[in-house]
Amino acid sequence: MVATEPIRVLVVEDNPDDQELLHYELKKTPVGKHILAISDPRAALDLLQGPNAPQFKRNLVAIFLDVRLPYMSGIDLLRHIRKMDGMETFPIIVMTASPPPETVAVCRDLKVMALLEKPITFSTFTKAIANLFHTSQPTTT
Repeated sequence: MVATEPIRVLVVEDNPDDQELLHYELKKTPVGKHILAISDPRAALDLLQGPNAPQFKRNLVAIFLDVRLPYMSGIDLLRHIRKMDGMETFPIIVMTASPPPETVAVCRDLKVMALLEKPITFSTFTKAIANLFHTSQPTTT
């Protein structure tokens, strides 16, 4: 990807296999050439809060966020993101394996667009993408 192209989707996922699968599925969408996958949630915070954050966020259409991340949980990162100006209801899709009820409740409270159970299948992925701009309530798949 050329550095001047805008990032449209941010993927915060530390598992290389899950990153690859998600990237493969996202490449089938109109934003497929504008994906940034990072494994460190601190780097995601830097992107969303740093000096270039306004430009970065202006181009962004969605964030895919894993719950289990190194250094900081995905839920903690989600809480940080929701406190940022303009990010209170931004489209975020959370991914996790076997979410406990408290994770589902927190995701609902923090207005995620979807909570996807891993492993992510084509069906759950396409449903989340289809709902990305058509729903204000989170879905659990």
